Amino acid sequence: MVTIEPNKPKRFTFRKHERLKSNLTIESLFLQNRAFRIYPFKLVWLATEQDKSFTIKAGFSVSKRNFRSAVDRNFIKRRMRECIRLNKNEIYEKLASKNIELSFMLIYVGNEVLNFKEFELKIKQLLIRLTEKVNEF
Repeated sequence: MVTIEPNKPKRFTFRKHERLKSNLTIESLFLQNRAFRIYPFKLVWLATEQDKSFTIKAGFSVSKRNFRSAVDRNFIKRRMRECIRLNKNEIYEKLASKNIELSFMLIYVGNEVLNFKEFELKIKQLLIRLTEKVNEF
């Protein structure tokens, strides 16, 4: 769990405890059906209350239908992880006072691979919208 304190430097890492791996959580994520799209991404999210401080768990998916080659799918997932890793501190700063666990699955629904700048811009837009939705929760 990463907690952000004003005097300590921010860590730009994507650790094991931040990865969405639980089948039970993934299943409940899709059953809740809280989702929105900003092309070429779809973000499905779930916020659950907990006793500890704020944490994030993220999962990434690319359709085999759109990208037949595993090399291409893995490349896109690496780019998505890198964008989340670089921009996750914004979510932590905006939602640090909440006692929730935020789980989300980022799904790539586009047919072509965007360059890194476009990836990062779209993911920043997704994260801003996600923080607004969680604040409403």
